[in-house]
Amino acid sequence: MASTTLTSAQSDRVIALCRDLVRAESLAGRESAAAAVAEQAMRELGYDEVFVDPYGSVVGVIKGAAPGPNLHFDGHLDVVPATARNSWQHDPFGGELSAGRIWGRGATDMKGPDAAMLCAAAFVRRNELRGSVTVSLSVGEEELEGEALKMILRRRPADFVVIGENSNLAVGIGQKGRAGLRLSATGIPAHSSRPEEGKNAVYALIEAIERVRALPLPADDLLGPAVCELVEIVSSPFPGTSIVPDGCRARFDRRLVRGETPESLLAELRAALQDLSAVQIDLLDVTLPCYTGAVLRKPDFHAAWETPHAGVLLRAAEAALGACGLPVAHFTARYCSNGSASAAELGIPTIILGPSDPALAHTIDEYIAVDELERGCAVYIALIEQILRT
Repeated sequence: MASTTLTSAQSDRVIALCRDLVRAESLAGRESAAAAVAEQAMRELGYDEVFVDPYGSVVGVIKGAAPGPNLHFDGHLDVVPATARNSWQHDPFGGELSAGRIWGRGATDMKGPDAAMLCAAAFVRRNELRGSVTVSLSVGEEELEGEALKMILRRRPADFVVIGENSNLAVGIGQKGRAGLRLSATGIPAHSSRPEEGKNAVYALIEAIERVRALPLPADDLLGPAVCELVEIVSSPFPGTSIVPDGCRARFDRRLVRGETPESLLAELRAALQDLSAVQIDLLDVTLPCYTGAVLRKPDFHAAWETPHAGVLLRAAEAALGACGLPVAHFTARYCSNGSASAAELGIPTIILGPSDPALAHTIDEYIAVDELERGCAVYIALIEQILRT
């Protein structure tokens, strides 16, 4: 029978770990303090194997008593900056516990789920399990989702993956993908008092932007419509007083549906702009220097994915929620996660399942409710038992 509640000692442990992780400020590429907290916790909790990979992700393994599948839980260590600091009522890196909540940047996204999964794997009775549980707290997700997890999974393949992003403990059965698109236009500089002697790159790019915006977007009966939103436009030189810009670039955030590939996406866009000789379009290349000195690199394309309704992992998650007395609900994510690596690139059955409300992520006075944290840990324990119980 799956555990439905934590013991007092287990609750104290997961709360303390969440607070310690929140106190360890960890922007993407600077996660070393949080990684040290996670590594120490895994060793103290008796993980059979603990290692930090070349990129700085922390990985721990709990081995069952008999051979079997590897169930992999993944969370990310990095957080977004704590902006508007004067508006915070709680220290964003204080890990304060008050009013039944743990406060601070990353408490919801996603150091609370990190603590829940790390502790859950250690709380199960491993002598009753077949196979293994792997927990990874990966780096760089906020800037380059998926790539760090892919490196971990190549080293230690998994049969099932649980992405612990916040979902109010609803089960994520699919996710839109994401692509970063860059439009670049070139012109000829001239004095702005004689613009006819130059070619203004901004005007060329404006036409290209309108064409991109006019393109029909695909729809998906599971994930909904694709999205294409302009998020940046910059001319050069900048500042540009008294000079006709000879360069201009724009960036679109494109949310993807199933079946879209880098080749299909770029082919459609280039066809729409083929007569604009001054304009080029391509995928952004993202480079993330890691705190270890290694570098993660990837074109900014992260495919959409789904989990089959009849899958073992999905049925186990539903059973785990029922064992904990919780309702079963499904959703598809509009945001992108590390699941684009495990599910879309590597083809591993994947779900999103995590405590707390995703609306709290990246907000001023971010928090996770203690009872949500405890429920998340209990559900993870039940899920492990559903899949790996002998």
